[in-house]
Amino acid sequence: MSRLQNIVLSLILLCTVVSVPAGAFAEVLPLNQGWKFHKGFQAPDHEITDICLPHTWNREDALYGNKEYFRGLGTYIHQLPGDLKKGDNRIFLKVNAAQSVADVFVDNHFIDKHSGGYTAFVTELTDYLTPGKESRLEIRVNNAPTFDIAPICGDFNIYGGLTRGAELIVTGPVSIAHDYYASDGVFFSQKNVTKDRAELEVRTIISASNPSLTAGCKIEVSISDGEKLICNNSTTIYSGVKEIKLPLTVEKPILWNGKENPFMYTGKVILSKDGKEIDRREIPVGLRYFDADSRNGFRLNGNPLRLNGVNRHEDTAERASALSIENHSEDISIINEMGCNAVRMSHYPQSKDFVEMMDRNGLLAWIEIPFVNVHVNNPIYQDNLKQQLTEMIMQYYNHPSIVSWGLFNEINSGWLDRPSQMVLTLDSLAHNLDPTRLTMGASNQNDDFNGFTDLIAFNKYFGWYDGDPSQMGEWLDNEHKTHPERIIGISEYGAGASVMHQCDTLERPMPWGRWHPENWQTYYHIETYRELSQRDYLWCNFIWCMFDFCAASRNEGDTPGRNDKGLVTYDRKTKKDAFYFYKANWNKSKPFIHIANKRAPHTSNHVDITAFSNDGDAELRLNGKVVCKASPDDIKILLWKDVPLIHGDNIIEVRTRNASDSFIITK
Repeated sequence: MSRLQNIVLSLILLCTVVSVPAGAFAEVLPLNQGWKFHKGFQAPDHEITDICLPHTWNREDALYGNKEYFRGLGTYIHQLPGDLKKGDNRIFLKVNAAQSVADVFVDNHFIDKHSGGYTAFVTELTDYLTPGKESRLEIRVNNAPTFDIAPICGDFNIYGGLTRGAELIVTGPVSIAHDYYASDGVFFSQKNVTKDRAELEVRTIISASNPSLTAGCKIEVSISDGEKLICNNSTTIYSGVKEIKLPLTVEKPILWNGKENPFMYTGKVILSKDGKEIDRREIPVGLRYFDADSRNGFRLNGNPLRLNGVNRHEDTAERASALSIENHSEDISIINEMGCNAVRMSHYPQSKDFVEMMDRNGLLAWIEIPFVNVHVNNPIYQDNLKQQLTEMIMQYYNHPSIVSWGLFNEINSGWLDRPSQMVLTLDSLAHNLDPTRLTMGASNQNDDFNGFTDLIAFNKYFGWYDGDPSQMGEWLDNEHKTHPERIIGISEYGAGASVMHQCDTLERPMPWGRWHPENWQTYYHIETYRELSQRDYLWCNFIWCMFDFCAASRNEGDTPGRNDKGLVTYDRKTKKDAFYFYKANWNKSKPFIHIANKRAPHTSNHVDITAFSNDGDAELRLNGKVVCKASPDDIKILLWKDVPLIHGDNIIEVRTRNASDSFIITK
């Protein structure tokens, strides 16, 4: 971005800020343009670059297996205009994510510190700004390894930077709290929801520069359906009041029902004084109820619903972890195309933009804190886990897609300290903060903490790291029999695949090797899903994973530093065959058929043709002539065996009633 553009953007920000009169309702001002950045604490001018947010300094050095990618201090600088502070307005800075530690300074005065790279934080700048004087805002961010902050480690890159953007919030002296764990400041708690009636409690947190200023303020809460008011309530606030709870009831509610009907009401909270509105929140409210048991799995609004989902890392080609709205939208579109009804956000809270898209698309969400692999009996680390859990619950509380809070992933009891007591502590904290949702964990071992959360799921890779895909069912049945009280699912299963690695024979590759043929991934998912689909007691099966992502410590497949278990390539340009297998089973909205192994060489004069389709019977044509028909099996696979080929071009085409696919084999 040019210097002229930065000046123009600063002027726009200045004009926007001074247009906010003292006492007006809060205004949120994006603060993503006009930043300067350099690595380290100080830098010469030639090392200072102009950047915009979101930003990570590891966009290049962490993508291709460089285990020494930069993990240290980076400094972000922004000049705040002199008229930002006006009258009795209050000024807050909100940072949506800073990996991993952020120290905030204004004109070299330390303001605040936040530890944890995947949740937002808000800090007040008011007392450090001088009317008529520009101020220098610095955010010093550090992603250096530490044993004080989660995650200590993980099989994914820990990108440094301001990866989700920032904003300024201008309020009057009294407002709905913006600095209450960087949350909405209002919480629509669904106390009792049925098909006939929804009882809610709306909790509002008030922030005031002086406690006496809340006297005479009024809080109004309401729910509307987009056309008319459904219900409302109000109360007057007395001096010093910081929290208000008001009940609301919706009769005969339209339920948020996943992908079938992700309907959301509009919840409003208005703060006024002397008849003038001074702050408000408008929150999408999806009313729903859910539960699960060990025999029948998960239920949404009383109806059985297996969570057929994928794991997703916040990581894309070109942008690494500094994703744009367009990146999130593209991912949602691909997830929807495959027919998923759920997403596990592994292994940390992901962007609110992504979660809001899940709300609107009816995708159920499993969101978790980065308590990954390792636990240490370090009080600072344990406090950080509790802090990150609290922030996650407070910040994502109003999202109807979220049905559970994830507390851990693959915490290893054989390394450093036992994690059991920490899991109990986190489970109790989660239920105290939000009694309306379930808790869960993802485990890869047999341990007592598997029974501590409401739900438990397992990361199992039979047929990839060890064993055979058919062992999945045997293992699950044994676990179900041994612990009949536990509500179990599968949180991870998958196999690596490169679309550049193709062969016409099925041979199991070495998981840590450089040869990851695509056809083994396809076979692995077919056989594993065959086992999973037969077991109604499972509440979920989450594929590892939707997209290839970067893990600098890996050296396997076609690209160093890449975990290639995704069903879609890192750049989102190529969907692997296994993607279409799941699309045939999960996507019922649009008829299609897909021929597998089109990228493979075909050396024999007779070939087997495999296709996946959600559209019933199909016929095979060779060079325009019908060979024979096939019917799909119970997991949507069609097979034509020993199809004879001729010398020259062989145009292979498969057709259903509404769809077709084709490719050419040249002999």
